Amino acid sequence: MFIPIVLTLLALVILVVGLFIFVIVAIGKPPQGRAQEYLERGEISQGRLVACIGDSLTHGNLGDCWVDHLRDEFPQDIFLNEGVNGDVVWQVHERLKTTLKCRPDVAILMIGSNDAMGSFDQSSGERYKKNNKLPEIPTFDAYKKLLPELIDRLSEIPTIVLCTLPPIGEYPDSAINQHIGKFNFFIKKTALEKNISVLDVSDSMWDELSKRTYPLKKNYNPKMTVIAKDIYGAWIKRYIFNKTWDGVAESRGQWLLFDQIHLGERGARVMLNLAKGYISTS
Repeated sequence: MFIPIVLTLLALVILVVGLFIFVIVAIGKPPQGRAQEYLERGEISQGRLVACIGDSLTHGNLGDCWVDHLRDEFPQDIFLNEGVNGDVVWQVHERLKTTLKCRPDVAILMIGSNDAMGSFDQSSGERYKKNNKLPEIPTFDAYKKLLPELIDRLSEIPTIVLCTLPPIGEYPDSAINQHIGKFNFFIKKTALEKNISVLDVSDSMWDELSKRTYPLKKNYNPKMTVIAKDIYGAWIKRYIFNKTWDGVAESRGQWLLFDQIHLGERGARVMLNLAKGYISTS
């Protein structure tokens, strides 16, 4: 009796560890179609070359990838996925040269969600600084300095569109979304000053959230243990139990953000429609 129980527990531990390693490896996997790959192929685009620059919300392996959907919508164009999980605006500065070498025709920039989460409280800031090897903890003041500088560096690209940030969690009056509101106000102000277009992702996401058909269960929690548990659990439901990302979200009372941060199919569709509309008319 004892040996079968031990073997069962051992098998369970191996399964859990294996799933954990799978998630870690998958999260670290770079997106398809990065700028470096484009340069190595020496490819010449017959259509437009569009650089989609940002963090995990652009990278798209934590949830549904709107950049991949754009590729399906505009097969004649090339879309560079320059989203990197966890990046703050400072890190985009550090890796921008490769993107600029590709000489994109259009840049879609959505960056700041990690800056917002990293500046939300002291422990989050210290975690971002350590994990991302940043020179300092993310702050709103640093973002206000670095975002305009980043746009100036992108100015050699003929067309630039700047995106506001999606919600974190789905409570409109939460402390984190009030904090993100400051970032979005600054993003719009900067776009106006730099005379570039804005995709108002934030307003479109909140419009979509107004269509929720079931109760909201919980709010964003900045503790890393909670964030990791939500992400890890979502991956298990998605890839072991074959739920859609929206199905994972619904099981948690969420509508767009299955882990309070990343986009399911509904959220990616909002972003796709905004980007598609802009690209079609630019």
